[in-house]
Amino acid sequence: MTTSRARRGRPPASTREALEEVAFELLLRDGYEATTLQAIMTAGGVGRSTLFRYFGSKAGIVWGEFDRAVERLRSALDDADDVPVMAAVRAAVVRSTHLSRAAAPDTWLDRFRVLDQDAALVAEAAAHWRVWAETVSRYAAERTGLDADAPTPAAIGGAVQAAYVAVLRRWAEADGAETDGAAAEDAVDIDELDAALRPITDAFQAVLDGAARG
Repeated sequence: MTTSRARRGRPPASTREALEEVAFELLLRDGYEATTLQAIMTAGGVGRSTLFRYFGSKAGIVWGEFDRAVERLRSALDDADDVPVMAAVRAAVVRSTHLSRAAAPDTWLDRFRVLDQDAALVAEAAAHWRVWAETVSRYAAERTGLDADAPTPAAIGGAVQAAYVAVLRRWAEADGAETDGAAAEDAVDIDELDAALRPITDAFQAVLDGAARG
């Protein structure tokens, strides 16, 4: 867990990732509304120009990587192999998660904790997760010839997103119980994600197959 690895007298944050780690330590400790840009700059040992070059705003710190994660999901779906619809969805979610974790290994679960637990972000988090779910729904609709707002694609997106969040919460809880980085790494098991999604994706594949036969 990043918070447990916080260091006193850290050197100035020289990269986006280092400054992001500092920011999420503060966001977890103090909350979104109480964490000021000045506090992030002070803790990171950087000036205003550096922070704004990396993020543009406090909201950019919170949502920038989430939006990139949605783009990774969309790209993974676009590149999906010619396999059944729901197998492609499951593989794309797993692949995009692996890439997102690799892109921000020190803040990945901390970011989720902030989005999932901070009352000030609940409404905006729901809107961002809706975009994530709609990305899956649109893919399912394109593959099946249905409208993206039709009940079945909409249900697919919502169910996959709900299952995904459940796995992230389990990882975040397990990671939060650890006290050192090496143990925390064990909290994230990509194979577990695939296994957790499989009953949902298999069930919807049966629905799609039944509709195609009918």
